[in-house]
This record gives sequence, C-alpha cells and structure tokens, in this order.
Amino acid sequence: MKITAEKGKQNKIHISCDGEYIFTVDAEYWFSSPYYGKDNIDDEEELAAFYEAVGSRCAFIAGLRLLSYSDHSAKNLVTKLVQKGHKREYSENAVEKLKEYGYVNDERYAQYLAESLLERKGMNIRAIKFELMHKGISKQIADNVTESLDFDPILRIIDLLNTKYSRKISDEKGVKRTVASLMRLGYSWSDINSAFRRLEIETEDIDNV
Repeated sequence: MKITAEKGKQNKIHISCDGEYIFTVDAEYWFSSPYYGKDNIDDEEELAAFYEAVGSRCAFIAGLRLLSYSDHSAKNLVTKLVQKGHKREYSENAVEKLKEYGYVNDERYAQYLAESLLERKGMNIRAIKFELMHKGISKQIADNVTESLDFDPILRIIDLLNTKYSRKISDEKGVKRTVASLMRLGYSWSDINSAFRRLEIETEDIDNV
C-alpha cells in the first residue's frame, strides 16, 4: 500500500493510502513518527499498527479540541469522539493518553461539577449524583464526591427561598411552583416542608407529590 502525505493549511498533514484520503494529523506528530518517509507498507500487521497509531493521534487532537471548550469525563469524551467519526478503539487509545497527560481526570471533573451544581443550580445531593453518572462518572466516584460535600438539605432550601425564590413565594400559586421546582432539583417533600415551616410559610394546601 502506497503512503502519501500532503501538507495542508497551518500545521496539518493529510495522509492517503493508495490515493485514498484516510487521516489528517499535525505536522509535529507526522515528522517525528516512524512512518515519516515511508512510501509503502505491505505487511498487514504493520499496516494495522499504522492505522491504529495515526487514527489514535487524530482522535487525540480532536479530544484536545473538545476539552478546550469544556471538561469531560473519560467515558463521555470517548462517546463524543466516536460520534465525530473516530473509531472506538482509536478514541479509547486517545483518551487513555489524555488521562496520562492529566487532561482528563474523572475525580477532578466530578468534584468541580458537583460543587458547581450545588452552588449555582442549588441541586440536592441525589440529583447531583444522578447528573454526575449521566455525564459518564462512575458510581463509586460519584458516591465519593457527593459524600464529601458539606450539605444540609433544609438549610440549602432555606437559602434558595431567601434568594432565588424570594419573589416567587408571596402567594399560594408561587409557593406551589417553588415546591415543584425544588422537587425537580431533587429535594424531598419532607425537607421542603420543614424549610417552609422554619420560614413560617404555609404549605398545608399543597399536595405531597
């Protein structure tokens, strides 16, 4: 199989095999790779290794680009790379390399996300744990991170009622909407009711949903 490399824009190198385009890699990688200057690859094992090495590098660069916009869990990043057309094997190789370099760290990402969901969104621990796992964080890491949070559900609800929902609890309709919103954030009816009672806000006409 004949290998050709053509210079593209900026530092991109376009790789073709037997005249058919297959990959685009960065020049730094290509000129330092063992395949630079190699015109033909006839051995099947070497050809497979070539595809894996170059394909994994493409996925690695794509992963870096995704991480420049926002952080991701390892599992979620693999999924996004596959969705962008990279083979799962190459995507997994790339993410492992990104983990080695410290660009991907599930514990760090989970801690940051959990604190953000707690402070900015006002979510309950249960809802935070669900969101972490939805983002590809393992149950064990999600459990460890949420257990480390300093959190009292009733005090947090009171804080939300005094800030975010302060203008929405002036009438019965607003109270009902606020209760529904708090339950969507993962808070239990008993904790919500306790918080309202501490603030001496009437909830007797609200059904326990």
